[in-house]
Parts: sequence; C-alpha cells; structure tokens
Amino acid sequence: MPIEARKNLLPIGGACLLFGLVGWVLYGELFSFAPAQDFMVFFTAARSCIEGNLPLIFDGDAFTARINEQFGAWLASPLNLHPWVYPPLFLLVVLPLGMVPFIVSYGLWMAITFLSLNAALRCYVPPGYQRVVCAVGLLLSPAAAFTVGVGQNAFLTTALLVGGFGLIRRSPLLAGALLGLLACKPQLWLLVPVALLAAREWRALGSALAAAALLALASAAVFGLEPWREWLTLMLRPNPAFEHWLQYGRLNGQSAYTEAFLLGVPARFASLCQAIVILACASLVWWCFRFSGLRRDLQLAVLLTATVLAAPHVSNYDAVMAAVAVLLFLCRALEDGFRFGDSALIIFVWSIELLDPPSVFRWGLVTPVVYCLFLTAVIARGRSRRGPASFRSF
Repeated sequence: MPIEARKNLLPIGGACLLFGLVGWVLYGELFSFAPAQDFMVFFTAARSCIEGNLPLIFDGDAFTARINEQFGAWLASPLNLHPWVYPPLFLLVVLPLGMVPFIVSYGLWMAITFLSLNAALRCYVPPGYQRVVCAVGLLLSPAAAFTVGVGQNAFLTTALLVGGFGLIRRSPLLAGALLGLLACKPQLWLLVPVALLAAREWRALGSALAAAALLALASAAVFGLEPWREWLTLMLRPNPAFEHWLQYGRLNGQSAYTEAFLLGVPARFASLCQAIVILACASLVWWCFRFSGLRRDLQLAVLLTATVLAAPHVSNYDAVMAAVAVLLFLCRALEDGFRFGDSALIIFVWSIELLDPPSVFRWGLVTPVVYCLFLTAVIARGRSRRGPASFRSF
C-alpha cells in the first residue's frame, strides 16, 4: 500500500471499525428476539413449494402462522404479519433453500451471497490491497449487519447489479442475464433499463429483458399460473390487512415517500414526491451513462446510490448498495488522491444507516440529503478526471 494511501486510510478505517462494531452490536441485540426473521419467509416459502402447498404462500395470515409454528423456539414472541411479497420468479431462486435444514440454509445463503458480491466487485476494483479494503469495509458496514440480522437478500441484489454492469464489456449476454434476474426485486430494477439505454448497450438490454421473461415463463412452468394471478392480485388489489402491512413497512423504511410522510406531507403528495425523485434519479443516471464521461466505477457509484434514492420502498438492508458505492469512491480516492471533505463524507455515508429508519431515529431524515451530497462529490471527482464513458478497466 502506498504511504499516502495508508495515511488517508488509517483514520477512515479506525472510524469505520468503531461505527461498524456499533452496528453489529446494535443489530445483534435488536434482532436477538427474532433472528433471521426475513429469511424465515424465504425458507417457509421454499418448503411450501417443495411440499406442494403453494396456496399457503399467498395467504398472509396462514403463512405467518406457519412461520410462528415452525420457528417458535427461535422467537421471543410470535411475529406479526410477514407475508410473501415477491414475484413468483423469486421462488425459483429460493427453492433450493428448503432442501436443507434451516440453520444450514441460512448460513449458506449469507455466505454465498456475500462472496458473490465480493466476486462481482472484482470487475471494478484492481488486485491488491483495495480488494481487501472493499471486503472488510463491506463486512463491517451497518447495512451488512442489518442484512445478516434479518437474513435478507441485499448481498444478492447488489451482486447482480454490480456484476451485471461489470461484465458488459466482457460478456453482454451474461451481464444482461444477471440484470434480468434482478427483476425479482422490481423496485431496485427501475433504473437498470435507463442506464442500459443511455449507454446504448442493446445486447445487454435485450438479454436482460429476455432473461426476466424466461424466468417468468420458467416459474409458470414449475409452479403454474396461479401464483402469478395471486401475486398480481396482491399488488394491484391488496386486501386491507396487506395494505396495512405495506404502509407499515414503507413507513419503517427510508424512501422519499417515507421521508415526506414523516415530515407531515399527506400520503397523496408523498407519492408525488416519490415520483419526482424517481424522475430526477432517472435523469441523472441517463446523463451519467450517456454524456458524463465518468469512469465506469464512478458511473456505478452513481447508479447504486440513485437506485436506493429512487426505490419506492427501501430498507436499511438495501443500503448495501450505498455502502458499495462509497467503497468504490474510496478506492478511486486512494488511486487519485483525496480532496477536502472526502474522508468525512465517506465515513458519514458509509455509517448513515445507524440513523435509520427515520421513523425510529428522526436524524435519519437527513439520509437523502447525505446521499445527494455524495452524488455531487462523485460527479465532481469524475468530471475533473474524465475518462471514456464506455466500460473500460479500472
């Protein structure tokens, strides 16, 4: 490691180590009463498929009762409503999880998805100490601690986005297939076609659309059409219980809708605020991938951060994307040199999830502002050292 990089990295690493340990202790205590509760949803859905009991998945109350029955020994008290809300194509992804015991399944899920994300980052981060920095920084991040605590899929979704864009130059068809799989979480897929269209990556875009369509057809072939009917009905005409759960979940997230609603804006206008943010993020991503000339690691940092900002529903675990964006920015600063305020901004954005959700910690309301400041810093750094807009090596 160069001496100058070491001098800058030591204070950043010390602060991140402190905040990272706080995050792991905080979330470890928070989820000790219901550890891996979201993974219980994945596992129970997989077991229901294997046992031929598909209707159970779309009966939220019965499904939650089954979770409480199976995992009563893990839970300090029964879970409230925990429905299955993913499109049926995600059932194909989680199906193997039900083939082994729960604790083994959970361990494999966390390990494989975390390692997959680190493998995807190799498309952007050069060999050497920077890859170690990324791996350790990702593992320590509060967003990762939250992901492990609830057993969520944030490592997987981030790996698909990072790997998809990272492989475009080498294999656009494979890259598109990875990005198509990301459609299993539609709110994080919103800006993918915008970026691909802006970059004129037609083969990758076609592959992504084809992969998503093929996965949908495969899920229909394996599970039948009824799960699709049930899921679409749930999304388009939710029952009162699900609608209440959805509103509760959104208000415990950190989307633009949540922020506006918590500031006293009526729900209808909060939804309008969310739509405006989506359009603004889409415009930024379009400019970034079409006109900016940013290097591809900084392009990805913009896309990852904008994806978190634009998502209509986003939680602490989804901020793994923002953590990866910060680590890419850190690697670029280690390569090109630090500017005034970079160190503080890196630490603040990386650890901001300790202030979320804003429904619990009111300071969390500053999260979108912090992300916007970070986007400004990323673009400013990229514009001062402009490189080819196409996907090239680090």
